Amino acid sequence: MKKEFVIVHVEWGRHWSGGTQQVALLLEGLRQRGINSYLVCQEGSMLAERMKGKLPMKTFNLRGEHDLFAWRSFAKWLVAFRDSQSSVKHNVLVHVHSRKGAFPTLLIARLLKLPTILHWRVAAPLHMPVNRLADAVIAISEAARNFAIKVVAKPEKVFLIRSSVCVKEFEPPSKEVSLDFRQQWGVSESAFVIAETARMASGKGHDVILKAIANLPSGERPKVLMAGNGPEFKNLQELAHNLGINNFVHFVGFLDDIRSVLWASDIFVHVPTFFPEGVSVAILEAMAAGLPVIGSEVGGIPEIVRDGETGLLVPPNDFKVLSEAILKLKRDESLRKDLANKAQNWVKENHDAEKMPDKVESVYIQVLAAEFT
Repeated sequence: MKKEFVIVHVEWGRHWSGGTQQVALLLEGLRQRGINSYLVCQEGSMLAERMKGKLPMKTFNLRGEHDLFAWRSFAKWLVAFRDSQSSVKHNVLVHVHSRKGAFPTLLIARLLKLPTILHWRVAAPLHMPVNRLADAVIAISEAARNFAIKVVAKPEKVFLIRSSVCVKEFEPPSKEVSLDFRQQWGVSESAFVIAETARMASGKGHDVILKAIANLPSGERPKVLMAGNGPEFKNLQELAHNLGINNFVHFVGFLDDIRSVLWASDIFVHVPTFFPEGVSVAILEAMAAGLPVIGSEVGGIPEIVRDGETGLLVPPNDFKVLSEAILKLKRDESLRKDLANKAQNWVKENHDAEKMPDKVESVYIQVLAAEFT
């Protein structure tokens, strides 16, 4: 069966994010299983750079949903690709990963009579006729799945396959290595350190963290390592300055490998205010790295941060409650260890990247079997 089909993976995101990271993990897992894959993505994107030389790839300069020239070019390429694969008796399936450009991509594939799968990574409504465009939907959380089921006539067409991380790669190092990373970031051994590694975009909650730090007495304020970039980067730096907490916050910038930040920290805080995350990959990585987590009650976060068990939950956009949660963990080392251990076990059991490709392959086989039998 593996030699009889090829998967065209389409991801239009330009920046590195939890979603593009999941695509890269899946592609690597499928490659190891001998499944033929072809990546279509944005010209000059970080995904294109990271996957260069690892699998066949076609890039386009898609400037937006209404870029008719780019969509025409994509359609022509997909026709040629379909015909070339048909000549060697390979069936083509189009797997759409990004919310951006999903509707035109699915529409083009459907007009070419190709089977399609939509990967829904956000806890938000699907504003497209999914019934007519996708043969199946893969949702990354129950929250995302619930939205998908609302627009799919047959619930069995919606598959729950949770986001994952390479658990082994994030296992905590020795104390000596952690101290080395603290020195790298200019943090003392005795300091209490918070990490946040999400993309700096509106609704991600970085501003809430800064306000929570400012709300604490100066003697109780932790150090904060904020890794990442994005459109809100300068605004957040300005906010930290205005709040008078520059000495407590280190804006690290984008890192190819964020483990040095996680392994230098005591806890992880990620509190989106309205960004509809299906599941936060940043939280999963922190859990795998052995950190207790504070998350907000947004999207699929409560599915992984179970309050009092695998972490602490706070209401979105409430910096005062977040301040209290930070102090609670700062003052209770045994609670930190208990939450961290349970979170680490949860990730190993439910979000290990080694298990994801087999589950996705199973969906491929079901869709193709229904299409060609």
